[in-house]
Amino acid sequence: MLNNTREKNFRTKKKYGQNFLENKEILEQIFSYADIDETDAIIEIGPGLGFLTKTLTEKARKVYAFEIDDDLVKILREKFSKAENLEIIHTDFMDYDLSEIVSKEKNIKVVANIPYYITSPIIGKLIEYRDSIDEIYVMVQKEVAERISAVSPSSDISLLTHGVQFFGDAEYLFTVKKEFFNPVPKVDSAFLGIKLFKNREYEKQIDEKEYFKYLKAAFSNKRKSLGNNMKSLGYNKEQVGTALEKTGKKPLARAEEFSVQEFIEFINALKDEK
Repeated sequence: MLNNTREKNFRTKKKYGQNFLENKEILEQIFSYADIDETDAIIEIGPGLGFLTKTLTEKARKVYAFEIDDDLVKILREKFSKAENLEIIHTDFMDYDLSEIVSKEKNIKVVANIPYYITSPIIGKLIEYRDSIDEIYVMVQKEVAERISAVSPSSDISLLTHGVQFFGDAEYLFTVKKEFFNPVPKVDSAFLGIKLFKNREYEKQIDEKEYFKYLKAAFSNKRKSLGNNMKSLGYNKEQVGTALEKTGKKPLARAEEFSVQEFIEFINALKDEK
């Protein structure tokens, strides 16, 4: 009874970006894609009132739920007091040393309705642990999901696109209307899947720091062509033009026209021009 009272009296806090999912059909879709079984260890970020958490504890071997809100932690600990495979971690996910989990677990997946205002930092942190985390399934703003999963050529392609796709396959799984959340946010959401590369597919071809050095230059002014943007790295338009021709791109090509593999090939062609 105490738990029900606390839950009913709970008021969401804007500072934590709290928008809780409350739709069983969407829940079923989430788990059909995440394909969780008793061998999986799950990281959940922002469990809220435990809508996802309940099914996670029923399907997974172990669930680590990160919750920063003091009031929600009290609700969750009471609601799931009998869930022996659930560990509620009362802290800011971004401040937590994930090595404490990945050092003792295997078959790690992330399934979460994450706070939208820190989507990129959260995904970035998870990617850092790509040797241990296999798959990431997160609810994000629709526009962000479209950017992360964009396929070239597309105006949706950005630094964020490459920042994820350099390390894994990103897929836009399905749209979730804003009305399915409480409180109702201003925009629709989407469920995004990221399967991290275990073979370091692109990292084998080029150093990560070098790749993103060229990429940041390429996107330094999205409206301008690569012939202009690559000047900051000491290349002239003729050198860029030759490299573009070698990689099958037009003379006025922009960064948004490249997949990760194509951009690696462009970098290599550029370096040949020095």
